[in-house]
Amino acid sequence: MPRLELVASLEGHQDRVWQAIWHPSKTILATCSGDKTVRLWAPASHSDMSNWQCINTLEGGHKRTIRSVAWSPSGHEMATASFDATTGIWEHDQRDNDWECVATLEGHENEIKSVAWSSSGQLLATCSRDKSVWIWEVETDNDFECLSVLQEHSQDVKMVAWHPHQEILASASYDDTIKIWREDDDDWYCSDTLQGHTSTVWALDFDASGDHIVSASDDQTLRIWKMYKPNNAQGIPTPSNDPTYRTVCTLSGYHGRCIYSVSWSKVNNHIASASGDNTIRVFTQTAGGDEPSWEAVATIKDAHGVHDINNVTWFPTQQHGDWLATAGDDGVARIWRLVEDE
Repeated sequence: MPRLELVASLEGHQDRVWQAIWHPSKTILATCSGDKTVRLWAPASHSDMSNWQCINTLEGGHKRTIRSVAWSPSGHEMATASFDATTGIWEHDQRDNDWECVATLEGHENEIKSVAWSSSGQLLATCSRDKSVWIWEVETDNDFECLSVLQEHSQDVKMVAWHPHQEILASASYDDTIKIWREDDDDWYCSDTLQGHTSTVWALDFDASGDHIVSASDDQTLRIWKMYKPNNAQGIPTPSNDPTYRTVCTLSGYHGRCIYSVSWSKVNNHIASASGDNTIRVFTQTAGGDEPSWEAVATIKDAHGVHDINNVTWFPTQQHGDWLATAGDDGVARIWRLVEDE
């Protein structure tokens, strides 16, 4: 059976770590914290992957907690979302190997909970406690134009995530739903509302194809949603001729408290979840189709001691596809490796 082993613990933040996100192509991890900073971490040497060091600290861009951080697809920019209701855009200066806050996006009425770049790098999405989702277009000279303010959620929006290949956005909310947003002639609209969770949806992620979504909720379940296109063989209706997502699997009984984060590996198809019960779980698919099944294959209890685990993220490429990063209320980020026992 596979198991998770600890590779490294990254200590340095002065408050809880909300998110740990991998660089899209390099062995660098970005972490954001209640201490109003982002730290970048990398191995001290290629030969010793257990010894990591902080190689940059991004500070001075926000007045309150940085709740979310996102790399642009190129890895040359980062976006930070803060409880101060602003989004910071940071650019890497290769000459002095430093990061500079080159733009501040304003408009949300209060705490921003999540920020995400589209796969093309041309769009940025933010969501907030003000119940809205904003879509921004990246223009030249570090200018960003707000294309749309989407206000169909009835409560705090916890997370936004882009389809891995298309400009389709998903948002998760305190109103127990997930909404799918699409563009039509420069106008964004809600094409689908995913209902089934009985409490706050904290997190979601697409699989590598974008045909499936996994969601994590305060109802202590994970749901797998499958996309059905118009005129599908199963006869599932698609209102307005847009694809629709339906629950095809529910994973329950694996966590004893709210599930705060979920990540679907684009490399090995594993799903990892992290919870307020201080546990990380890894699931593997055992059957596919319209009635897929998944089983838990690895568990780490007390992964951050007695503290909540706020975030879990798989490494995005084949190079270290078995690596997992977590962020906790203990102010620590941890790196794990999924290994097969012989």
